[in-house]
This record gives sequence, structure tokens and C-alpha cells, in this order.
Amino acid sequence: MSAFCNSVLTGFDQEASLEKRLEWAIARGYEIGTIYSRFSTKLQHSTDDQVRECIQWAAKNRIYVPPEFISVDEGVKGKRTQRAGLDRAKAILRRRHAKVLLVYKASRLFRQAGKGFQFINEEVVEEGLRAVSVSQGIDTNDRKTWKLQLQVHGLMDDMLLDTIADHVRSGLTGLFLNGWTTGAIGIGYRRKEIPNAPPTNRGLPRTMPEIDSDAAKLIQEHAQLLLDGMSVREGVRRWNAFNGPVDPRASTGKLRYECYRRLFTNTRLTGRWEFGRRRNQFSTKLDNVKQVEQPDDEVTVVQCEELRILDDTTFEALQTMFAARKTGPRGPRRTQLLKLWALTTEYFFCERCSTTERPVRFYQTGAQGKSMQCKNGDQCPCKSAVRRQEAVEAICIRISQLILRDAELIESIVLQSQQLDALADQGLEQQLVQARKQLALLNNRVNDLFEISGEGTEDDRKEIKARLRAAQLQRNTSLSEVNRLQRAVDGTTSTMTVEQIRERLAEMSDLLSAAAKGDLGDDAVYKTLAIFRALTGGQIWVQVEQRANRKRTNVRGIFRPQLLQAFSEPLPGANAPTAELVTVWLRKPPRLDLIAERVHKLIDIEGMSHRETAKQLQREGHNVNSGNVWYSYRRWYEMHGLEPPNIPYNNGKKRRPR
Repeated sequence: MSAFCNSVLTGFDQEASLEKRLEWAIARGYEIGTIYSRFSTKLQHSTDDQVRECIQWAAKNRIYVPPEFISVDEGVKGKRTQRAGLDRAKAILRRRHAKVLLVYKASRLFRQAGKGFQFINEEVVEEGLRAVSVSQGIDTNDRKTWKLQLQVHGLMDDMLLDTIADHVRSGLTGLFLNGWTTGAIGIGYRRKEIPNAPPTNRGLPRTMPEIDSDAAKLIQEHAQLLLDGMSVREGVRRWNAFNGPVDPRASTGKLRYECYRRLFTNTRLTGRWEFGRRRNQFSTKLDNVKQVEQPDDEVTVVQCEELRILDDTTFEALQTMFAARKTGPRGPRRTQLLKLWALTTEYFFCERCSTTERPVRFYQTGAQGKSMQCKNGDQCPCKSAVRRQEAVEAICIRISQLILRDAELIESIVLQSQQLDALADQGLEQQLVQARKQLALLNNRVNDLFEISGEGTEDDRKEIKARLRAAQLQRNTSLSEVNRLQRAVDGTTSTMTVEQIRERLAEMSDLLSAAAKGDLGDDAVYKTLAIFRALTGGQIWVQVEQRANRKRTNVRGIFRPQLLQAFSEPLPGANAPTAELVTVWLRKPPRLDLIAERVHKLIDIEGMSHRETAKQLQREGHNVNSGNVWYSYRRWYEMHGLEPPNIPYNNGKKRRPR
């Protein structure tokens, strides 16, 4: 800092705490500033340069910027309104930790000049703060000109970008007419280096497209299969099973349905290459870039027979086939009553495709969106569509049974509620007492400084004034903390009685039962949704079992009930009891699979024989015999991946005498 201002840094300790450094700066008449830096792409790396220019300007203008007040967004687009660095800078300004916002250019705040102007006007100027664009020389302290300067610079930036885009487009058109590569190469083609050609602007070898013989052969085979009647989804499955090529920009490494269909409707397959068919255009309404199709007179077309993969007859037949399968415009949607199963799809996850770091959820599919399946679709090893209504009904019924069955649940919730309430109140009260002591100390410090503010020499009065401002800043921060803790104490839950717990349980059970039948209004549906999310923990893992020589799969949902957590939030470090995993059939299983769990309990736990088990199941309403029991018993172990034990005849019991 001393290289850019004439002040002496006597007494400045860069290793001191933030509070001490702020006191030092305020005592010497420095304003406190905060810096925001951003760049859009990961290849730019301009954070250091932006921050350096801002710090140099701040030093020349007697503004101190602590390192803690520098906020950065790297590789983040300016169209996004929620950014970690920007939110941090806003918080620093909102809490009055700094009074000056420094940016290298106003465009670092937002991509659109209008949004940057709105941010500076609303979040900075109207709050009595100051904003500076260092490279543009815009300072909101200049009340009469800063608005005009900001708008003019924004307009000039937009015009400059349009001019650059026109020059780039013209240059790329020349490369395209020379037969050189401009952009990504589609499936079916590859890059071929051109000898003795000038390198690209990035220093890479100049290339031109050529046919990839292996990919071209696969495209021709699939084109014929599609014309022979193969479905598009079957074509996608076969392509991925054969490890067919995909666009290198694809993140999954698999060809999707949309990409497969777009591949066979691309005129490049007939040797007709187009440049400039779509052009990026920023949409103010969408706050994003959209592709706008251009008229034919704006498109450059080159016919390259050496790049032809399909003949015209085959390609036109494919377009006719796709056009016949294309659905027309849909009429207005009928108003439908809101159902619980329409809001809970996001809580179902594919057990096979998910990992600890990346869970894969289900999405609606099928006619009218009545079913749901894994996000990976045809690429899921256990692909199976489940009816949403049937799955949610089964979960609701199972949770209702758990609530009504657990008699000890009421006592457990009461005990936990009392413990949480006592511990929470005690901890918050202690924090509130300490915060009030700190506030009283700061009030005394401010009062003492007020009393001696007019005494001493001119330098003494300046130092006292600076200390007074620092003490007032600390007092405001402490007062905000006291108010926050007071609201937390006032909002702590009161101890629930047994009667209140029973009423709450009955209400939850009734709502879930009604939701399973679809007999709920809109308000009740959202209330039930909160209960559903709380009791399941927001995670239901879908397990699909593909049985040998069977077309239909078995689908089960696995979740861990959160009955206690649904009533109160657990305290950090508290050892809340963990419930056992619950398994629910999300689709009605075969009859013998359905009774497999009951058969396992009767034989392995209660020690019944196969005949006794069959009689017991008959009394419970199941039409089974001992042979069905034998098969169902083995199915239970098969479903759990275990080897069935060799139980003795009659399960070890003596035969009854005749």
C-alpha cells in the first residue's frame, strides 16, 4: 500500500486480527472497502489481475481492503443471480462491514448492463454506500455523472461484443469454405490433419473432416434397421450396447434418445454441410442465450460428396418415417386435482445407478406421466417403470401401519421432546447472556468515547473519533447477534404432552391414509407432502429385481423411517435411535413373493413346519398349500441373495402318531 500513497504505515500489523486492522485503518482516516472479482470461463484466470488493480486504486484513494473482504467467483457466468462470491459481497455490504464496493469493471457484477446498474443503484447507492468501477473510472460519489457513465459503458460493451461476433463469424465462414474444421465434429466423422496448413489461433494443427469408416458403417446398419421397423429406443439400446461412438462433449458417455434421433435427421449424412444455420442470441426475458434459426440467405452451404454416408433415397425415407411418428400439437390441458403422488417423484432414487457421491433420482415417464423411471432411462441396467400412484399409496399405507403399531413411540417422542427443549433453551440462554454482556461492554466503551470526544489536540480528537466509529460498528454487530439469539429463545418449542403427541400421530395417520386414496384438497396435499418427506427422510431407494425367465420385474422401495425426527430437530451430538430399514412393494408382486416374508417368519422364527405354515396362511385368507409354502420359502432367500438352509423334515418336529 505504501507504494501508492504518501501515508505512513506505522503501527500496521498484517498478522493482527481483522478487528485490530480495521481499528488501525479507521483511526487513520481510511475507508473500509470490499472487492468483488469474477471471470466466466475456467481458461481465463484473471482473479489476481482484477484484485491487484482494485487494491492499487484503493491504496491511492485511502481505502483499506482486508483480505477477508475480497469475494471471488471463478468460472461462473454473469447471467447467474445466485453466486457464492456475489452473495458474500452483498452480505458484507448489508452488515456495514465495508462502505465501498470495488470492481474492475461493472460487467463483472452482471452480464447485462441493466442488471449491473440496478444492483449498484439498489444494493449500494440507495443504502448510503459507495461503488467504484476501477478501470472505467466510474465512482458513485460523483452523483451527477455516474449513472450516465455506467449506461454508456454498458451500451458500448454490448456494441463491442456484436462487432467482435460479426468479425469472428466472417472469419469462420472463410475457414468453412476452405473445407477446414470449424467447431465440433459430429458422429460419423473425424478430424484429419492438413499438411503444410497454418496452425489455429491456439497453436493446434489445422484439420478437416473426413468419414470415420467404422462409425459410418454402424450408421448405415442402423438406418436400414430403422426402415425395417426397429424402434428408436431399441436403436439407442443397440448403439450403446455395441459401444457406438458418441459426441465427445457428452457427459455420460452414452448416446441419448434425442441425440440418436437428431443424428439420423442431420443433412450432413448426405454430404450437405451448413454453417450458420443457428445463431446464439441473448434473451432478456429468459436471461440466457438461445439459438435462433437463420433464414437460408444467412446460411453458407457446401455439398461434399466425399463426406456422404447415406444416399438421398435412404435419408428421405428416414425423414418420412420420423415425420410420421412425430406427434402434433396438444390441446389445452384439463384441470386436474392435485395428488400427493404428483409431488413425490423426486424422493425416489435408483439403487442400482446411484453412488454415495451421486444419487440418481427417478423422473416421471409414460402416458400422461403416470409412471416414473430411473433418470438413465434405457441405459439403466435395471430399467423398469413404476406407477407413481401405486408406489406412493404403498409407502403411505406402510407408514400409517408403523405409526399405529409402535405403542412405545409416544413415550420416546415425549422424552426426546423434553430433552431437546431443555438442552436447547439452556444453550441458547447461555449464549444470550454472554452476548448481552458483550453489548453492555461496548455500550460503555461508546459512552466513554463520547465523553472525551472534544478533549485533547486535533490529532487526539481524530483518533478518538476513529475509535468511536469502530466501537459503534462493533456494537451494531453485537446488537444484531443479541436480537438473533432472543428470537431463537422465543421460538424454541415447548414440551409436548402425551395427548398432543397422540393427536399429532392420529392426524398424520389420517392424512396419509386419505392421501393413499387421493381424497385430499390442495392445502392438505402440501401438508401431507411435508409429513411424507419428514417420515421417509426424503429418500426412498428403488430396488428392481429381474427374475430369470420372467418378463415382469419385482420392484421394492427401501427407506428408513424418521418417526422421531418428524416431531423435532435432533441436537448436534445427540444419539437419536436409528430405525430399521423398511421394505415396501412398490408394485404388486406375484402371489408367492408377497407371502415370502410371512413364510420366513413362520418357519425360521416361529419354527412351524411347511404344513403348519400352509394352514396358518389359509386361516389368514391365503389360498396356498405346503408346496406353495416350500417355493415361497426359497424365494425369500433368493430375494435377499442368500442360500436357503437345509431344514429337517417337519422342521425337526416329531410326527404325530396316527
